[in-house]
Amino acid sequence: MACEPKLGLIVTAKPTYYPIELSNAELLAHYETVQEYHQEISTNVLTLSSKFKPDPKLIDQQPEMTPTHTRSPIITFLFELSVMSRVTDGVFYHAVRLYDRYCSKRVVLQDQSKLVVATCLWLAAKTWGGCNHIINNISIPTGGRFYGPNSRARIPRLSELIHYCGGADVFDESMFMQMERHILDTLNWDVYEPMINDYVLNVDENCLIQYELYKRQLEHNKEWLRKRQSQLSHDSDATVDDEENIYEEEEDEDLEMKIQLINLKRFLIDLSTWQYDLLKYEMFEISHGIFSMLSRFTDQDQGPFLVAPLPSTTNQAQVLNVFINAVAHTPASLLEVYKNRAGVLEFVSTVKSYQSELHKKLQLASAMDLSRRGVTSSRYFDQLSRAPSPTYSQHYTPMRNTSTQSDNSVFSTMDQSSPITPQIYSFGQYVNDSGTCGSACGSTLSVNSISNKKSYEQQQHQQYQQEDKENQIPAHQVPPRAKFINNGTFGSPNGTVNSSNSSNRSSVISLAVGNVNTMA
Repeated sequence: MACEPKLGLIVTAKPTYYPIELSNAELLAHYETVQEYHQEISTNVLTLSSKFKPDPKLIDQQPEMTPTHTRSPIITFLFELSVMSRVTDGVFYHAVRLYDRYCSKRVVLQDQSKLVVATCLWLAAKTWGGCNHIINNISIPTGGRFYGPNSRARIPRLSELIHYCGGADVFDESMFMQMERHILDTLNWDVYEPMINDYVLNVDENCLIQYELYKRQLEHNKEWLRKRQSQLSHDSDATVDDEENIYEEEEDEDLEMKIQLINLKRFLIDLSTWQYDLLKYEMFEISHGIFSMLSRFTDQDQGPFLVAPLPSTTNQAQVLNVFINAVAHTPASLLEVYKNRAGVLEFVSTVKSYQSELHKKLQLASAMDLSRRGVTSSRYFDQLSRAPSPTYSQHYTPMRNTSTQSDNSVFSTMDQSSPITPQIYSFGQYVNDSGTCGSACGSTLSVNSISNKKSYEQQQHQQYQQEDKENQIPAHQVPPRAKFINNGTFGSPNGTVNSSNSSNRSSVISLAVGNVNTMA
């Protein structure tokens, strides 16, 4: 049975490698042309990036797509979709940017999240992917002659997006077209904004294919030189070959470092999309964090290509910490794609080692701090235990020894069990002939308010009473208490005859004053 011929145009031509010399000449001409407008281009890129920056405060208000729980799964799905649909580098980051901008203005339901992110990828591929002669599901071969200088752009087909998002039972083509129009209307058709590649990648670094092709050419030349060495036996020729080998090895090292640098930059660009904490920073601050990572963990000093302001010291430290934690916890899907690219696994291992050593140092520092505090406190208490008892003046003794009788101790004439918890005694209003207080009429005072030694005023008052015994009233004849005395807010002054005849409130107030006066 004869096979039916396939419909459509069949292209059998194989593309050839783009000439490296022509690529270098084009890059040099482009660099010289753009250099004249470097300042204007930088200003325009910074302005547009700030204008189209997503708002994380509004994204936090999503009822179903909360960033803390749903961002990592949905970004992982979008990354895997970009890998399977074979879009060019940078399209994935731009798709995440469109998704964040859309979440800043619209509520995204969880059952429609795959439709939203797939449509964002479709829009980003159309915006930045260029024309690859694919219109929806109709494919027209390009018949290109060359392979390079950069990867050929590709727009995913709707049939691919439907298949990867769950099949025709979940979404169809009309739903993707409606969502595309809805996203464009929400963003006011402002989908063409500066990319992170404009900040991080140089012009020649977008042409990774050319560097890989040049590496293959060097390997081919090295093999040819090896065969030549085996054929030639003259010493002079051998010396020339050695010098050529040294030159080739140095060139190989520079080329290898360049390829690794491009791979690391693309790896960090894709990794930054998972980090929700980076949304509050400007794009030039994120690019500065990428350069800081490369400068710290590689042997190459990197700096911005655009004329951008320098981030604050606080923002630099915060962005750097976010990137260090992100590399140490790289998503499995991202690491699976980049594990075969030169320099990526070594970079991740270096950052993980740095973070583990940093954690060990912090733990050791905290342990030393705690031990130092313990030693300091123990020394302090040891000094307190060894210190002699403080010497107090005889005018004020906080705790007197009641075992020996003393005229200055208030406990010497009272049956007091303990000086720590003294009992309450009543003292008379007037002083009798012997200098002791009677109990005819008085207010309740605490023992602590009584001075251990008679003050100068009391001695003068006692001397005055001894000289004026004729005018003294006998102790058994106590006059009636006046109703208008000490009924106010303030009590009588301490040291007077009426100081003990106070109300409860006035006596409490006068106690504090009495303590101060007796201790003075």
